[in-house]
Amino acid sequence: MMKCLYAPTLLIAASLGLSSAQAPPNASINATGTSFLDHDSLVSPYWGQSWLKDNIPFIDIPDRVIQDVYYYRFTALMRHLYYTTQGTGYIITEFIQPVGYAQAFGSIDAAAGHQIEEAQWLRDSSYAHDYIQLYTRGPGNSSQYTQWILEAAASTANITGDFGFLQSQLPGMLRMWHEWDYTFDSNVGLYYFTPVWDAQEYALPGYVATNGTHNLLEHDGPDTYRPSHNAYMVANARAIASTASMMGNETLAAEYSGYAQSIEEAMFRHLWEPTKQFFMDAIRPDNMNESVMPLQGREEVGFYPFRFGIGLESNYSSPAMESLFDEDGFLTTYGPTTLEQRNEYYTERKPPFGCCFWQGQSWPFSTAHTLKALAEVVRSRASSRITVAQYYQYLSIYAKTQHKNGVPYVAEEHSPVEDFWTQDAFNHSEHYAHSTYTNNVISDLLGFRARADNMVEVRPLIPANWTYFALENVPYHGHLVTVLYDQSGLGLQIFCDGQRIYAGNGTTAMAKLPNNARTSSYTDPAPIPPKVNIAANPLGGQGTVFASATYSSEGDSPYKAIDGVLFYDHEPDNRWSNYMQPGEKNASLTIQLPRKHNLTGVVLDIYVDANRDPPGAIACPISIEIADYRYPGNAPVAYIFDFLPQCIPNDKNVIMFDDVWETDAIAINFERQRDYYVGVAEVQLWVPANTGPFYYAVDALPMQSTNLTYDAASTATSTGSVLAPYDNSSVIAFSGVYSPHGGEYVMSVGFRNNGSEAVSMGVEINQMGAGNVTLQAGSGYETVDLSSQLWRGTNFVTLYGGGDGVYVEGLTFQS
Repeated sequence: MMKCLYAPTLLIAASLGLSSAQAPPNASINATGTSFLDHDSLVSPYWGQSWLKDNIPFIDIPDRVIQDVYYYRFTALMRHLYYTTQGTGYIITEFIQPVGYAQAFGSIDAAAGHQIEEAQWLRDSSYAHDYIQLYTRGPGNSSQYTQWILEAAASTANITGDFGFLQSQLPGMLRMWHEWDYTFDSNVGLYYFTPVWDAQEYALPGYVATNGTHNLLEHDGPDTYRPSHNAYMVANARAIASTASMMGNETLAAEYSGYAQSIEEAMFRHLWEPTKQFFMDAIRPDNMNESVMPLQGREEVGFYPFRFGIGLESNYSSPAMESLFDEDGFLTTYGPTTLEQRNEYYTERKPPFGCCFWQGQSWPFSTAHTLKALAEVVRSRASSRITVAQYYQYLSIYAKTQHKNGVPYVAEEHSPVEDFWTQDAFNHSEHYAHSTYTNNVISDLLGFRARADNMVEVRPLIPANWTYFALENVPYHGHLVTVLYDQSGLGLQIFCDGQRIYAGNGTTAMAKLPNNARTSSYTDPAPIPPKVNIAANPLGGQGTVFASATYSSEGDSPYKAIDGVLFYDHEPDNRWSNYMQPGEKNASLTIQLPRKHNLTGVVLDIYVDANRDPPGAIACPISIEIADYRYPGNAPVAYIFDFLPQCIPNDKNVIMFDDVWETDAIAINFERQRDYYVGVAEVQLWVPANTGPFYYAVDALPMQSTNLTYDAASTATSTGSVLAPYDNSSVIAFSGVYSPHGGEYVMSVGFRNNGSEAVSMGVEINQMGAGNVTLQAGSGYETVDLSSQLWRGTNFVTLYGGGDGVYVEGLTFQS
């Protein structure tokens, strides 16, 4: 039976402002949902419980394995939400620790579609929106790997109802689409790429091209027309078309619908192998007079087109999907395999060298795609031979696979037949964010089908013997929607913001949301940006926010407390602590900001391991004092004498000040318990976003050949802080430049050129060239103007170049 415990969310508060409430910024939905399920109990095994309770939809289902992995996967997602800098906001990383080939802020676009599809179900929409905008406007590289980011952005809008945000990204979506023009073969009508940059090393094309010899070509693969890449381009084209159609641009919509149709037809012409009845890779011929011939081997990428609606007709989907259940095909204990087992290059065991084999190993990345494809085939009813029971069979395998030592866990690749992760490197593979799972459970198993209109559609793919399920507080079009099913008598019920809007028999339903359901369009003014975390510093000692401590344990740098990454694991770690500090009862963590801000509180994510098994020696502090470290004689801004009873270990602790505090220097002093030490996973300082017209250079990101300095001649800040781009390779990256409607602006660069000659700086807005400005030599600060185009919402503006004696105060935008 489904549990209906009606347990209210726990809230602990103190008179001095300590609270477990969500960190100040960004509640996208200010609605009250239902509380049929015991939220506290469901998240009790995990750290960061307040974030989970504030953000995720809750489920209660008869299958405890699927359910346990569901909650775990949201905690895994939380570990990868990386707050970069004000104006850019959150991105989602693939690896907890950065890797050398990652791009801006450690981003990798290969699984960005999966990552957005997971984050789109969070109540705070800024997680998904910020990450989408990293690619559509910001510094994200969307052509390093193949991807379906635009399709994921469109599906996010169907959940949030914020179509204005989606439409405002259209210029960037068009730029991203055409970045792939160089891989398009107009003679064939398909895109090609090497498998390694389709996120799949050691794939079948590499083995075929080299006859099984181990060399670079085998690892990377040759130029290949792949079902995956081309299906992504079809999906991305259709996302552009639907977005353009919403805006009334039917000419553009027809153009991109035509692109999608043309690629799809070429896929059937060149990649569908009628004998094998499967979408297959085709190596690009060296001589273009040669025919394009599909390889004679089924790979899991052949399922990807179905998830994007390609080939759902029975004559395609039935034979292809039946190979999933063939024990000589893709079916294994921990499958599906990435290459069918009957293939001569299939290897059950991962070779002893290197990383990342796609010749048979089970990859969550591909399984997530395959599950979506299987769900689309079942739901379309194009094939009577593919059933709900078969979908559930594979979802159950997927859930079983995501374990280690008997508890939920996800890494990179898994053995198809044995219970172990074949790629699970320490400080690298843990909680790997390279796939979906919660999205599969919400949208397919439990059937919450997001739509562009204000209808709630429920079409679950649950087993016939399930007598109940609950999906509680799904953020949808500005509301919180709950779906309850109880076969014993209550039937199917749907609630919106706590009020029942549907009751009926069966497991499927359509219900209309209230008339105040949130939808928006490009013609509406952009919402005011959410609050920003001014403590976040992605560059460590090279940034503009500095951290120090009276004592730091080895490896526990104070910069880990302001790096924007938040998790509470012991290993890999991401914390500052004073572990093993000799003698002293107190420890201080200090933060120096580049300019003064009005602070109303601080969020401390307290790290504790004394309550773990085995126990550590880091525990909640006895007391906390917050002050300006430069004036030790002054009274503290906040002092919590008896902190222990109110401390929330491994979670957010919000300390609000009695009055607004204007400062650029903050010290947090901790009194530790006897025989214990203190630790902080993250310090967050949230303030309202700057909406202009002036944007401080010291709030921007000082990239190559640029540093923070102080110039008494500058009056932009009280301390004269400015950025110095000291040679022609310098880069200053402003983000969060706000425009409610978009349009023409005059951009004024405030600068001083103390050198002997003029300096040129290039300007880029939203990854598009916007001209140049010349900074004339002179003795004082002045401005130089440039006509510029801003888009609706927040924009990214980058200055390139500089020289000795050049200082930049900031940018002013006037419409």
